[in-house]
Amino acid sequence: MRCTCGQDNPISARACPRCNNRLIFGMPPRRFGIDAGIAGGLLLALGLVFLLDLCRGSTEIVQLAPLRLAVTPPEFDDIGKLLDSFGKGYQYEEIEMDDVLDPELLGQYDVVFLTSGLAPEEWSSRQKESDRRGGKTADAREDLVETVRHSLRTYVGNGGTLYVSDWQFPLLVFAFEELLDRDKIAKGKKGSVTADVVDMGLRRRLGQDEIELHFDKDDWHSAAFAGPEVNALLVGTFDTAKKGRMTAPLLVEFPYRNGNVIFTSFHNEKQDSETEQELLRYLVFATVTAHTDAEIHQTMVRGGFSPVDRNLLSASGRQQTDIQVYNCRGRRHLQFVLGFANRGAELKLVVTDPAGKNYEKTGTSTVVIEISQAKKGKWKYSATAISVPYENFPFTLTVGEK
Repeated sequence: MRCTCGQDNPISARACPRCNNRLIFGMPPRRFGIDAGIAGGLLLALGLVFLLDLCRGSTEIVQLAPLRLAVTPPEFDDIGKLLDSFGKGYQYEEIEMDDVLDPELLGQYDVVFLTSGLAPEEWSSRQKESDRRGGKTADAREDLVETVRHSLRTYVGNGGTLYVSDWQFPLLVFAFEELLDRDKIAKGKKGSVTADVVDMGLRRRLGQDEIELHFDKDDWHSAAFAGPEVNALLVGTFDTAKKGRMTAPLLVEFPYRNGNVIFTSFHNEKQDSETEQELLRYLVFATVTAHTDAEIHQTMVRGGFSPVDRNLLSASGRQQTDIQVYNCRGRRHLQFVLGFANRGAELKLVVTDPAGKNYEKTGTSTVVIEISQAKKGKWKYSATAISVPYENFPFTLTVGEK
């Protein structure tokens, strides 16, 4: 290091041999102070950049894209009113029926709700008598049928979720005719119908195996779909307009390629009891988690697991779910999956074996705990919401076995 007198000195020198000036690390105190200040400034700048990057990353986690929901205008059913009651996480855009013909427009949304109503008059080829909307309904033009088929199959096939109720049934027939169960096609009469809850997950949620549904108008559509992939959640016996008394599904769900479809025969705003309101909450949560749930199912199956138990839950703050119990019948592989989308939540999955040993895992999206050679006996599992981005944040708990 060079002294102010021009003498070069080693870094260990404490004084200059030529002028006897004091040195710090081989340099005069003034120069050492300047160099130290510059170095400190550089370190501070680097620290600020690092902190800014951390903050920017944190903001991206918190501000992940919310669910993109679309709802057709209310006529016989107002699903928007129900979504409003769930809070800011369920904000939606209202679209027109003509938008249903545009697969690119539909593709902007994660979920599309086609609420019960009649098609626009310009879609019709002829008019016929009905007791709804001035006594007229319509048959769709042949060119519209193919357009609807292409649009809905494209939207669902690309990963969208479609919720359809009552008088939008014909649109599903156009799009998924191969799943139509012609023996179950019927139009029911207005009144109350006692439906059997045949889906185990829904039965657990409602806490009962029957539910009474209210139909305020005639000519509502049964959920006449069937096939290996079609899951009936509710089945009821009712009076029809032309076929006498019959039994048919009233609520079904089915996958198509990367997406999912849910159809209900009943209108949400006519279901007033506490149990019926719980059914509607389940339906909305099932709709918005359908894509994640389908991915979990496919991953389990590819890994050789069969889903054997499923719970649909939600959280509005830091809370733990009720402890669920799965009875393992012998030595086998188990998979416990806490399923939820990466939208700013942090959840923890806890699994307890029959001997009381805990397995825990926390994540910001779907969490999996796999147990090889699981012991026979009762396995307990639960989820804890550490943080959620909005109230009524939905998630699923699924058990797979092989």
